[in-house]
Amino acid sequence: MLGEDASVLDVGCGQGTLLMEIVSRHGCQGVGVDIDAVAIQSARQEADARGLSPVTTFITSPAADYRCDSAFDLCVCVGASHALGGYRETLESMRSMATPSALFLVGEGFWRRPPDPAYLDHIGAAANELVSHRDNIEVAASMGLGLAWCAITSDATWDNYEELYRLSMLQHLDRHPEDPDRDAFRQRSDHWYDGYRRWGRNTMGFALYLFRRDPDGGKESQSR
Repeated sequence: MLGEDASVLDVGCGQGTLLMEIVSRHGCQGVGVDIDAVAIQSARQEADARGLSPVTTFITSPAADYRCDSAFDLCVCVGASHALGGYRETLESMRSMATPSALFLVGEGFWRRPPDPAYLDHIGAAANELVSHRDNIEVAASMGLGLAWCAITSDATWDNYEELYRLSMLQHLDRHPEDPDRDAFRQRSDHWYDGYRRWGRNTMGFALYLFRRDPDGGKESQSR
């Protein structure tokens, strides 16, 4: 459990929603890092509104450039491992900034089955950008991080996410007919949504992984 003297780092924090929930629930200190200055400004405003500014710090910076002055008790990176060069690199970076007893919460995609070359071409991705769910666990285990908890996104949740993203994009475009990039955004949204329906739903998954330093070197996780 996180106490009042604990500190949390959220890499790729966006508007800071998850970090503020953790800080609010546990009464700890939090640091959020994101390259998006608009998102960081929004996070600061929300922290002010919730009275969390004294215990949260939001920094506009590329994740790879961030340097901490002290170690963290919980390191978080959900859907932003690309900011640190990839999944393994994210675990390595967070491990270097963590206390010996720290926890690591990572949200990462995985291939539910080998991706169809047509799907990879459709989204402009490479097969090695993701691995399987089991391999995500094994990579962490090879680094001495044992799996403490895991939650895999269900089909219904995945559908809801994609459908809401699609709806919010269309609503945004309807509200801004004067936007010169409107047609390009619409085409991009149509392209992604088509790929999700044709291939993505049965190919790509997402999971939250909670790791801790494993005194057994990850042997238990490797045996699963």
